[in-house]
Amino acid sequence: MSTSIVFAGSPVVAVPYLRALYDAAFDIRAVVTRNDSRQGRKGVLTSTAVATVAEELGLSVVKTNSLRDVDLPEVEIGVVVAYGGLVPPRLLSEPARGWVNVHFSVLPKYRGAAPVQRALWDGEPTSGISIFRLVEDLDAGPVYVSRSIPFEDDETASDALERFADSTTDDLVGALRLIATDAITPTVQIGEPSFAPKFSRVDGRIDWSLGATIVIQRIRAVTREPGAHTDVNGESIAILRVASDIGPPLPLGEVVVIAGQVFVGTVDASVGLLEVKPAGKKAMSAMDWFRGLRSSVVVG
Repeated sequence: MSTSIVFAGSPVVAVPYLRALYDAAFDIRAVVTRNDSRQGRKGVLTSTAVATVAEELGLSVVKTNSLRDVDLPEVEIGVVVAYGGLVPPRLLSEPARGWVNVHFSVLPKYRGAAPVQRALWDGEPTSGISIFRLVEDLDAGPVYVSRSIPFEDDETASDALERFADSTTDDLVGALRLIATDAITPTVQIGEPSFAPKFSRVDGRIDWSLGATIVIQRIRAVTREPGAHTDVNGESIAILRVASDIGPPLPLGEVVVIAGQVFVGTVDASVGLLEVKPAGKKAMSAMDWFRGLRSSVVVG
């Protein structure tokens, strides 16, 4: 008899886990996801990535931004992957074997909403995954499975999250099978916790007075959400992609082309721009953007 579960998740990063659990023949009695939201410049009402896939698979979908007043079917295990809301205390004990959460760090490091982003921001060489039992305190529950995963040289936080998710679905499937048969006991988190609050748009504003290496790692950390941006001649421009290697020294904030590549000066070297998006325009290569400028450029 297959193990009955409720799955709670919302963004693209949760989709591989839902598909893996479906393919592994878990009895998914409900999929909880956030309400449809308006997306894009036209404000089109759009379902979450998880809702779209759950409906394709013929699963029962519950759309809600809060589980406070939601009644869920009786199941053995609740599973959470980036749902975007808390499981209230009254629901924590309802599944026979509790709730299991997938978190993208090696706990207790980087508890909170943005563990991969904060790890990149801090210049960490790795992040990871922890599969743990939910308790009332934030990301503080005992851990079933955890492992470190290194970052690739030039990947952004969004790239890393998608890669981590694609490569760790077996970890979740295996852990749930052990939990369902009482074949695994979670261990208490050891060490001093650190925290990873969500970034705001303010965090995405680039401070060119920092060193080039720090600027690059922070741009990677806020890409795609909330997005890196700077001001150019008084107008905002999004920085979508930068080179992984630092460039030659330039005056602070000066934008120049060297050997066919656009560079911006920082306090100690320069950052190579590869792709940008001026306000109100489509994404374009940094060279195409530079060619369209009619005056000298200083960012700030």
